[in-house]
Amino acid sequence: MPQYPTQLPATEAEPVASKAAPEFHGSSSLVAPIVEQVLQAIKNNRWLILAIVAASLVIGLVGTMLDTTLFRATSRIEISRTDSSIVDEEGTASEMRLRDQQYYLTQYQILRARSLATRVVRELNLAQDEQFLETFGLTALPETNQEEALASVLLGNIDIAPVERSSLVDISFTSPNPRVSAQIANGWAEAFIASNLDRRYGASIEARQFLEQRLAELRQRLEEAERELIAYGASNNLFTIEAPVQGGSGATASQTLVASDLQALNAELSRATAERIAAQSALAAPGGSYNMSDETVIGQLRQQRASLVAERAELRTRFADDYPPVRALNAQISQLDSEISAAQSRASGSVRDRFEQARAREQQLQERVNQLRGEFQDQRVRSVQYGILQREVDTNRELYNGLLQRYRELGVADIGESNVSVVDAARVPRAPYSPNLMQNLLLSFVIGLLVAAAVVFLREQLDQSLRDPREVSSRLGLPVVGSIPISDGDFVEEIGMPYTALYEAYFAAFSSLVSINRGALPRSLMITSSRPGEGKSSSAIAMAAIAARQGKKVLLVDADIRNSVMQSYLSLDSNMGLSQVLRGDASWRDTLLRSEEAQGFDILPAGRKATSAAELLSGPNFSTLLDELEKHYDLVVIDGPPVLGLADAPLIAGLANSVLFSLEANAGKWRYVENAIDRLVQAHASIIGVLVTKLDERNSSYGYGYGYGYGYGYGNDRDSVPAEA
Repeated sequence: MPQYPTQLPATEAEPVASKAAPEFHGSSSLVAPIVEQVLQAIKNNRWLILAIVAASLVIGLVGTMLDTTLFRATSRIEISRTDSSIVDEEGTASEMRLRDQQYYLTQYQILRARSLATRVVRELNLAQDEQFLETFGLTALPETNQEEALASVLLGNIDIAPVERSSLVDISFTSPNPRVSAQIANGWAEAFIASNLDRRYGASIEARQFLEQRLAELRQRLEEAERELIAYGASNNLFTIEAPVQGGSGATASQTLVASDLQALNAELSRATAERIAAQSALAAPGGSYNMSDETVIGQLRQQRASLVAERAELRTRFADDYPPVRALNAQISQLDSEISAAQSRASGSVRDRFEQARAREQQLQERVNQLRGEFQDQRVRSVQYGILQREVDTNRELYNGLLQRYRELGVADIGESNVSVVDAARVPRAPYSPNLMQNLLLSFVIGLLVAAAVVFLREQLDQSLRDPREVSSRLGLPVVGSIPISDGDFVEEIGMPYTALYEAYFAAFSSLVSINRGALPRSLMITSSRPGEGKSSSAIAMAAIAARQGKKVLLVDADIRNSVMQSYLSLDSNMGLSQVLRGDASWRDTLLRSEEAQGFDILPAGRKATSAAELLSGPNFSTLLDELEKHYDLVVIDGPPVLGLADAPLIAGLANSVLFSLEANAGKWRYVENAIDRLVQAHASIIGVLVTKLDERNSSYGYGYGYGYGYGYGNDRDSVPAEA
């Protein structure tokens, strides 16, 4: 039996893919399918969407009806910025804007302060206002902290809203009583104006007198501290010099003369120590203690001696030591040795002199540093008290300058005029502020739509079933042989009528199958699926019936011997079948049947249910049987068992000439299908393609679904239908 590859070349698979899903280019071709899918998702979940939106509207309506009617009154005030140009003469524009922003933010927080709410309670005498108490249901106030309790009520219903790009502020109060709302809004504005005047000018005279007294005291303390500091420094010889600090706006750092001398001598001592160490290292290093000139002279002498030694060695090879030229060379070499020794002695003496000079200078500097170090330690002890006196002077000067600046600010401040005024007083509202029926219903409708969209989106995303048959090629790498709509009536009856959509779909799948198989029918075709109920058995019947109508000799083998469903489609009255043939209890010819519903092909039923199906199929009997059947029939259609969970399907698939995988739309999960395909591939099955079954209206946005495009205007007149498709 010849084997075919599990994936066909692109030249063979492309015609089938083009029938199932033609490609279009351009942005419009990308947007249109997405819009169609969204519309299809809305159509598929229309009742769920309507239920969620209706529930949201009902909740909004009930909430609106049960909500308390509230009235809001608003008082508008203006807060002007106080002029501080006299005090802040050197302030930049950015600093002024920052101060203005801080000022207004501070005023907004004061408007929301509990202290202001308590003042409103006290000035309006709300604890005795029966109308206010009745509005908020405050029939029994606590004996203590009544003002705090009423202030909490006010803070819970007040709203402070600054008007953008202006110095205006809206003070709004909301309550079930319109008169109470207007009363509190106006009272809040008046209380804020009064509290602002109190904060600005209430204690200005007392503050000015207090500052004058404190300035006189600090001036006297500052003068005394400065005199004491100068006297202590002079008596202890604590003269200081000032040096500029890096990065610094004219800032200086101070240190005493002794510290400055000690720092300079310490640096000189470090350099002298380094020179002494270098001279000592040069003295201790053999052959490396000479300076550059000495090294050059010694090197030249050694080079001359080496030349003479080489010349003498050459003469000794031919003459004796008493040969006159040899004796002359010996004398010259001795003379050079004396000169080299004298040069080395002179060089060593020069290095030692440098070392002695460096050591003497180091010792002198060390003695002077030790002397200054003692003086510096003594000054450090005395400088502690000097630092204390210096800090006292600085502290008194800072306090004096700060109080003097504050005194000047009080002196130039305007007195007697408020910078807060009422622009619009609150009026008694005529219409309720809340609840707003139309606004609440619109909000409920929008929320319902959003919730419905989220639910539908999650539902569609969590659905891992096949919706678009074009996904088969991209995910499985297999061509789509055909796309079959769901059957609305008797399946066998529809297959027997060529004008039905179901027949046309299977006829197109049969034609694609032949085209993919290079224009010829496979000798044996196994139809299987990942799980039961995906239309494999009905597809096997349909393929056998269509092949028989084409004049082919066809045999339908029911190989699902564990759980055969063939009797639900065809009238098969026999207990003998494939299981008995594989056991050797019967011949396959004796078990053949021909169904009355589907004329034109033979049927080899499954027989009695077998518990050892895998053992029967794995033996040599099934392979031998299949070879014999292929010799007697043009096409052997095998209704195989599901792949997952059983070992039967891979055993049959490895023996069949071709395998057609049945995949149900809108059901199952992709990972089941992928696992099933992997098992078939591992069994070396020749998977010719995928047959997508049970398409319905949920697939209409992908070009599939009800109507399906079949029928071709045949109508309902069966007499006009040709006998062969």
